[in-house]
Amino acid sequence: MKKSAFNWMVGSLLIVLFLTGCGQEDAASGEADKEYTIKFAHVVSPSTAKGKAAEKFGELIEEKTDGQIKVEVYPDSQLGSDREIIEQMQSGTVQMNAPFTGVLPTFVKDFEVFDLPFLFEDRDHAFEATNGELGNILGDKLESQGMHLLGFWDGGFKHLTNSVHPIETPEDMNELKMRVSQSPLLISQFQAVNAGGVSIDFSELYTALQTGTVDGQENPLSNVVSKKFYEVQDYLSLSSHGYMAYPLVISSKFYDELPEDLQTAVDEVSKEVTEWQWEEAKTDEEAYMEELNDSDISINELSVEQKEAFKEAMSSVYDEFNKLEGSEELLEAVNK
Repeated sequence: MKKSAFNWMVGSLLIVLFLTGCGQEDAASGEADKEYTIKFAHVVSPSTAKGKAAEKFGELIEEKTDGQIKVEVYPDSQLGSDREIIEQMQSGTVQMNAPFTGVLPTFVKDFEVFDLPFLFEDRDHAFEATNGELGNILGDKLESQGMHLLGFWDGGFKHLTNSVHPIETPEDMNELKMRVSQSPLLISQFQAVNAGGVSIDFSELYTALQTGTVDGQENPLSNVVSKKFYEVQDYLSLSSHGYMAYPLVISSKFYDELPEDLQTAVDEVSKEVTEWQWEEAKTDEEAYMEELNDSDISINELSVEQKEAFKEAMSSVYDEFNKLEGSEELLEAVNK
């Protein structure tokens, strides 16, 4: 081979290698500078601990990533019900949600564990279980539905309201029409005390109570106050018979496509906001009680003995849950 030809080939090879290296650097730079937008939709008021936590997540993640991840929050069912939002996450049009666990058994049957009456002793017990072994088991199940679990937020203990009479005993539930979410166990819970369970979307609940489509409903104080259910209900019974959790979930596809440093940012901010949300929910509950005491709704609190009577009356719900494959593992995780 002539020397000039050899020199030409070497030169050409060096140019190719140089351009390839530049291209790789440009691609890496482009990946590092790429911006991402998260649509975070939920169904409750922005004034609740959950609503405020969604906003806080957006603020902190934008700050931590120097604006590389931006968050658009859509509260108050602007993008639909919890179920519709989850379906939008699966189709890729929404990236985040913190849904009520009662809607999740449609997607992951194991979430029925949250519909068991008197599952947790107190808020600390709920935090340890949901952000511990129970949460880990359920998080693995969610991946099959295209959702990546980032933590559990506190929705608070559920209480009973109605417009017929005070509820003090299981017999007081007889023939009341109570609103429930789609979960079969919640319907069974009311059937166990001879009450009818009517499935109504949360966004339509105020109107249903106002028009008498249903006599009453179950919800934490945050929803009773923020949605002003006390305006269309006459009686509030502080029963703490159930617990409402909000799993913080992000689209698995969206999360997996994030660079590793941004995944870490999402994980860290989620942990920080989760801890903040639980404290905020606890503080807010005291303010909710003050507002309810100032309203016209009549309030009674169930005694330990009265709660035991409800627990016994609703025990058949556990028998139904035990038919679910894996139920024993879930209940063991609750009590670890």
